[in-house]
Amino acid sequence: MPQKSFAKPKNSTNIRTIIGFLARRSLIRAGFAVAPGWAARHAATLFLASQRRPAGPRQQPASHATPFAVEGPVGPVAAWSYGRAGDPAVLLVHGWEDDHLSWAPLVDRLVEKGYRVLSLDLPGHGRSPARSRHGRATPIPVLAAGIAAVAREAVAIGALPQGGKFQAVIAHSLGGTATLIAATELGLMAERFAILAAPNHPRLFASALMQMLKLNRAQVEHVYASIEAIVGRSMDSLYLPPKLRALDAAGLILHSRDDRTVPLKHSQENAAGWPRAEFRILDGLGHRRLISDPDVQAMLLHFIGAEAPADSFGLRPDAA
Repeated sequence: MPQKSFAKPKNSTNIRTIIGFLARRSLIRAGFAVAPGWAARHAATLFLASQRRPAGPRQQPASHATPFAVEGPVGPVAAWSYGRAGDPAVLLVHGWEDDHLSWAPLVDRLVEKGYRVLSLDLPGHGRSPARSRHGRATPIPVLAAGIAAVAREAVAIGALPQGGKFQAVIAHSLGGTATLIAATELGLMAERFAILAAPNHPRLFASALMQMLKLNRAQVEHVYASIEAIVGRSMDSLYLPPKLRALDAAGLILHSRDDRTVPLKHSQENAAGWPRAEFRILDGLGHRRLISDPDVQAMLLHFIGAEAPADSFGLRPDAA
């Protein structure tokens, strides 16, 4: 009975999402004929605003959660703490259009292993609203600032000592991109970073949306200019590999060969630019199953606890 009752709203939500996108596409394409500036800004905000997950049953961590909130760049950022005070701290960062509950199984495994775990809903995701003059736009620098704000609060709530580092930060997809921006630009510190299938340039998803909108080259360039005006910096300035050369922390980069959301080459380039990163290619996990696969979770647990991080690979890896 529950499965039946939940299936219909999910399908209905998907249909409404598709219809809504088609309507907005028609509006944007028509807008370029009469008001190109408005159309470009509308397309830019469509790209920069995440969509909420459909309501439905979600697995909750069995570990006791202590919620807290910090002031972020576009509103309060909701976060949760699990485990005992004094234990080494691990920060979990979800991906685009996901939320902190995506990490529920890993939270419990980390707590069982003796870690203090912090997780958050990125700005504009889950319980973290996004309120700005650009509506619900949450570009990568905004996501990175939200992560950095939670890291600073970790000191205030006693999860980290003053000036201390996380034992590890584990981040997925665009959350991984934002995490690395926070680490290289905003002072986020950790002994180790595990990054799962993170894109290294915002143009990857921007170009995909432009194709879906069926815009011509001149219109695309107009939209890109609007995106950069809203963000306040160029998309090229967010390209990760040059930034990673100065990241003095151990890294583990994981990517599944059959990932259809983020091409493998993004992780390959990230690994090439990060001197202390180990890169492993997995297979059969696509994009999102990386975060729930028990073998991947075991690899992550080994990575953050091993005396020598490079010894942490024993699960179906290929040579990178």
